[in-house]
Amino acid sequence: MDYFVKIGNNLSKVSSRNIEYAKEIDKDNNNILDYNEIKDFLIKNDDLKIVNTGQGKKIIYEKRIIREFSDFLTEKSIETQNFIRDYERIIESMKELQTKYPDRVFLQTIGKTFEGRDIVVIKVSKKNDRRQDKKSLLITGLHHAREWATGEAALNVVEKLLANYDTDENIKNLLDNIDIYVIPVVNPDGYEYSLKQSRWWRKNRKVFNDSVGVDLNRNYYTEKNPELYRTKGDRPDSIFDDYGASDRPYSDTYRGPYGASEEEIKAIQDFVNSNNINTVIDLHSYGNMILFPWGITDKPTIWENIYKEVGNEMNQVAGKKYWVSQAIYLYPTTGSSEDYHQEEGRFNYTIEVGKGFFPSSQKELNQIKEEVLNMTIVFMKNLMNGKIPVSKFLVSS
Repeated sequence: MDYFVKIGNNLSKVSSRNIEYAKEIDKDNNNILDYNEIKDFLIKNDDLKIVNTGQGKKIIYEKRIIREFSDFLTEKSIETQNFIRDYERIIESMKELQTKYPDRVFLQTIGKTFEGRDIVVIKVSKKNDRRQDKKSLLITGLHHAREWATGEAALNVVEKLLANYDTDENIKNLLDNIDIYVIPVVNPDGYEYSLKQSRWWRKNRKVFNDSVGVDLNRNYYTEKNPELYRTKGDRPDSIFDDYGASDRPYSDTYRGPYGASEEEIKAIQDFVNSNNINTVIDLHSYGNMILFPWGITDKPTIWENIYKEVGNEMNQVAGKKYWVSQAIYLYPTTGSSEDYHQEEGRFNYTIEVGKGFFPSSQKELNQIKEEVLNMTIVFMKNLMNGKIPVSKFLVSS
C-alpha cells in the first residue's frame, strides 16, 4: 500500500523503506500524511522542541524540522552529505592532527561499539605536562546519530585552536593551562547508518531480539543517584509511567535495558572518571540553546548563578541568539549526560546548535562551527580564571 506526504498542494510518495513510519503517522487512515499529522508525530517523539516564552509555548523551527522529516520520508536527496565527513574521514583528520602536532596531540581508543568500531578521543596538551592541578575540558558530539553538525563542530575546536597556537597569545595561554579532550563521534555505528542508509536515525545500532538501538543520551547511570536514570515509580516493565525516556525498545528515546548498558556510555563514564575530567560541553542539535542541569527536575543546582553568568557570556559571542536555560524547561530527560556529569561534580553544558538536524549549506555549517568555537573559548577563559568550579562536591538534599 502506498502512502503520500502532502506538501502544500502536492503529494510526494513515501519511500518503501519508510512505510512503518507512515503507518504510525497516518491517524485518519487515508494514506496521506498531512502537516498536522506529521507535526503530532514529531512532538510525540521529542523531535520538535517546545520552549516556554513570554508569549507562551512555542515550537522552535517547526516548519524546517517538518520539511526535513518530509524529505526523509520521501528520500529526497540533500546536499549536506557533500561536506560532512563520515566516521572514517573524521578519524583520518584526527590522525593528521597527531602527525602535524606530535608534541601536542594524542589519540586514545577508549572502547568499541556493538558493530566493532573504535571510540576515539583526541587530547590536546603539552607533552610530558604532568601537573596534578591542571584543569580539563571534554567536548562530545554525535550522541545522536542524525545530529551531523555536532561532530564537525567538536573537531573544529581543536583544529582551530591548534592552528592559532603560535600566533595568538590568548589561545596559547589557554592550551598551555587546560587539557582538552574531544570525542567528535560518541555514536559511530549510528552516525554511519544515518549518513549512508537512513538519515533520521537517532540511536546506536545495538541489536535486540525485536528492535535495534538505544538512545545513548538516556543511558547514563551513576550509583550516586540511580533515579537520574529511572525515576522512582517508573517501572521497567511498563511504558505508561515513563518519565524523561522510554522503556519501549522501538522508541527513539529508548533508555536501554539498564543504566550504562551501552558500550559507548560505559567507555565515556570510565574515561572521565579515570582521567579526572573537570568539565564537559556536550554538543547536540537543534535549537540554538545553552542548557545546564538539571534535566530531570526544576530544582536548581548549587552552581545555578554561575551556569547563567557563563552561559550568557557564551551567548554574547554567539550573536545573542541562544536561549540560556536549565534543561528541564525544554523537556524532562533521564539518563542524560548533563545530569550524570552534574551528579559526579563536573560543571557542564549541553549546547543545541543550528536550526535543524542537517545543515543546509557549507555556509550554515561554518557558522555553527564558528559559534561553537567562540563559545568554547569563553568557557575555557572562565575555567582558567576560576569562575567555573572544578572541585568535587556533595549534592545537597
